[in-house]
Amino acid sequence: MMRSALAPLFLLCAACAHPAPAPAPAPIVAPRSANDIFLDGLIGDWEMTGAVMGDPVRYRADGARTLEGAWVEFHMIDAATPPQYEARVFIGADESAQDYVAHWLDGFGAGGARVAALGARTDNQLRLEFPYAQGKFRNLWERRDKDSWTLTIDAENAGGSWSEFAHYSIERR
Repeated sequence: MMRSALAPLFLLCAACAHPAPAPAPAPIVAPRSANDIFLDGLIGDWEMTGAVMGDPVRYRADGARTLEGAWVEFHMIDAATPPQYEARVFIGADESAQDYVAHWLDGFGAGGARVAALGARTDNQLRLEFPYAQGKFRNLWERRDKDSWTLTIDAENAGGSWSEFAHYSIERR
């Protein structure tokens, strides 16, 4: 009888000896700026169709937040088998400078990755300029609606004039 009377006391003491872990504090989430919200529109799975130097192309693409949410990584890969082109474009909003920074990395290697683009957004358009030594490239990302974008890439020639290098229609899959 004494044993059964002490059993609840024993269980209570055992529970006190191993307290439940304290809940983890909620992560601090900074409020999203309008520029970050704009970039969030690139998150998801996409189909890209268009032309590069006049030749038709089709890519699969996906966009995701990366590096603790500081960047949107837009990964595009040729739909051909085997793929002929692959790139990862990292775009981030620099709120202190009120502009955007982008890095375009692709299979052409480190030489083309030496340059970061700077840009600005007006309404639903983001214009980025990559000042490559052999000539500048401009990217114009335009959000048409929640499920579609366009990307136009212009190249500067030696004389300083611009011509279209590539254009894409980007549709959510």
